[in-house]
Amino acid sequence: MGRMLARGTAGPSDYALAHTVLRFTVALRCGGVSAAIISVAIDSGAGVSREGQGWALGGLACWAAFFTVRALRHGLTFLLVVGDTVVVALVLLAQSRLVPVAAVVDETTWAIMLASTAIYVAQLAVPQVAGLALAAVTIAAYMAGVPAPTSQVRVLFVQALVVNALMWLLRRGGNRADTLVAHRDRDRRQAMAEAARRADERLYRAEMHDSVLATLTMVASGAVRGGSPVLAQGAHRALAVLEEFSGPGLSDETVELGPLLGRVASEAPVAVECSFAEPVRVPEQISVAIAGAVGEALRNVAAHAGVRWAFVCAEGDGSGATVVVADRGSGFDPARVAVGRRGISCSIIERMVLVGGTASVESRPGEGTTVTLRWPHG
Repeated sequence: MGRMLARGTAGPSDYALAHTVLRFTVALRCGGVSAAIISVAIDSGAGVSREGQGWALGGLACWAAFFTVRALRHGLTFLLVVGDTVVVALVLLAQSRLVPVAAVVDETTWAIMLASTAIYVAQLAVPQVAGLALAAVTIAAYMAGVPAPTSQVRVLFVQALVVNALMWLLRRGGNRADTLVAHRDRDRRQAMAEAARRADERLYRAEMHDSVLATLTMVASGAVRGGSPVLAQGAHRALAVLEEFSGPGLSDETVELGPLLGRVASEAPVAVECSFAEPVRVPEQISVAIAGAVGEALRNVAAHAGVRWAFVCAEGDGSGATVVVADRGSGFDPARVAVGRRGISCSIIERMVLVGGTASVESRPGEGTTVTLRWPHG
């Protein structure tokens, strides 16, 4: 089931159900085979082949061990469940040599229990139609191999239909719950995207005040001369701010974060090693905030870390993203950062908080710095 879920559009309820079903079906298979072995061991074996019972039960024991290992490693795949039905059906077809007629008449045969476990496994592990088809194979094999008439066949039909209906109800209820959760998450993302849009406006005003207006004020007041390096640096920063906020408006669509962070890394003043294990998608507004925080973190590395190399990695879990920027530079004591320094407090931490995320900075003198960005928070 794990493999089948991975290929579809499974929701949280599907994965939770698959996890529960996996453990239960393994217990069913191992328990059913163990019960059959115990039943044969305490039975007199009149009218049956003890050698045949030994081969059949030995084969079942080997299959149960293989089934358990395979299921725990790779999930309840369709082929594994089909294999379980085939193995049990072959044993049921040989009932005339394995099961005493008296046990069938008394309705105490272990074969009916083995057939029941195969029906349960099929209904629990595969979709409804396939489960009924596999149950029909098991029931047909039991009816063809049973050495005497018995009413227990009706029990197998009831088990197949009842368990199939219960699994249909469980899956249907889970799908409805997943739909409600998906709508809630969509509304939450839209709210965060709107918050990000407002945060951009606030950040724009702050950046304009700190860079563009500050530079113009220096020029107007004559505080610096035309060729001053301070003026050149301020002008460069002011142009960068104007370029960053002069582009077209951002949409609410999700975008892949990796390429954007790759561009930020390529334009950074230090060499950057990037690690993106898998595509991470976030709303475009959120991607801009994360990219801005990463860019500021990399500029801080160039300005204060004393190294020319940094590391950036990003990963997602389907509902959010985590980005880490790390260096092995000189480090610092975050508690001693001056209040007026806006690089960390505004351009990194506040930028993430305003879009519903978090940012943390961990550093110690001589041990480098790690900036961790998470969206959404929590």
